[in-house]
Amino acid sequence: MKTAGPGAGNYESFYREFDSPRMRQFRRDAYGEDIGQHSWVDADELRGDIPRLGLSPSSRLLDLGCGPCGPLTFILASVGCHGVGLEQSPAALQIGRERAASLGIEALLSVQVADLNEPLPFEPRSFDAAISIDVILHLRDRQQFFLEVAKLLRPGGRFLVTDAGVLTGSVSNEEKRKRNFHGHTQCVAAGWNEELLESAGFRLIETENRTASAERNASGRLAALQKHPAELEKQQEYLETVIGLSRRGAVSRFMYLADVREPAAT
Repeated sequence: MKTAGPGAGNYESFYREFDSPRMRQFRRDAYGEDIGQHSWVDADELRGDIPRLGLSPSSRLLDLGCGPCGPLTFILASVGCHGVGLEQSPAALQIGRERAASLGIEALLSVQVADLNEPLPFEPRSFDAAISIDVILHLRDRQQFFLEVAKLLRPGGRFLVTDAGVLTGSVSNEEKRKRNFHGHTQCVAAGWNEELLESAGFRLIETENRTASAERNASGRLAALQKHPAELEKQQEYLETVIGLSRRGAVSRFMYLADVREPAAT
């Protein structure tokens, strides 16, 4: 999921080529294991996160900003639960359907075009868990987003969210420009996400600094792009900026795990 801005208009054409042999090889070169991802997440990170979500085959999982459903289908294939993906790009969702079919889990996946900046299109308490991977820095109002997610989860339902735009050092205006390659990008101060999650009705269970994964996967993507000069020219500046900011600890990537607080006893 990406909001409108510089570079955002290229996403439909990008997603139409997402599962081409060239792009599959690119992901193997960049991440080591191709699970259909396009963010800073890799398969090993997801394997570690699945137990955090407390899922079972009877669970219903919501992926907010699912893109082409790589991480979502990876989780569904691992757990056997049902999942719903929300994403602005119809081309990305078509790739997701095709990926689910290739994994034999098409009956477990449903997808829907949606703008995460708007009210979410589900009844309250519809889901057992939710994820949002490296999306919230592109939203206009993350506080409202957290409130929406809290309403959709059953009491005790878990929400795992990652944010690759947590300010933990000084950043120049030029670095901000280069970092905003994908359009609207809002970096926030350390502690801000925790405060907003708590105020939205979540109980924070765990936080983890995952800046190393952003640096590692940005470096892998940059190395893989060396084989594709046209794409390298477009993304080199962006990826080099992510690597530099990560290495010096100026912009960090964090994981937050929270659950919806149980109603107070009456």
